Amino acid sequence: SLKLYRLDKTKFYVVGAGLFTGVTVALYPVSVVKTRLQVATKASIEKNAYSVAKGLLKTDGIPGLYKGFGTVITGAIPARVIFMSVLETTKVYAFKMLEPFGLSGTTQAALANGFAGMTSSLFAQSVFVPIDV
Repeated sequence: SLKLYRLDKTKFYVVGAGLFTGVTVALYPVSVVKTRLQVATKASIEKNAYSVAKGLLKTDGIPGLYKGFGTVITGAIPARVIFMSVLETTKVYAFKMLEPFGLSGTTQAALANGFAGMTSSLFAQSVFVPIDV
């Protein structure tokens, strides 16, 4: 049996939260531009992502690319805690449930990690998506 579930949880939470937050900060402007494109009318001059980003930077500067970021990050923090907690808990139980089947370590890890990832995404997205929308 694999002993992959003996992860230093404290380090995992801190590093994981930092990495996920970094990704959110880096990609949030893309989300703002995408939202602007989705709500644009046909008569709108802004027809592509580049012109939307350029217009935002011209009128609001860098802060314009981060409008609504506070709300999103406020929802993202609990969603990340839920994701990581459910992921690690589910992974441990999935490994234990798969042990009697005598699967190879690689197959067991793939199934356990896949199930844990799916389950944790379901729980985390049930919190994050309504806040993001």
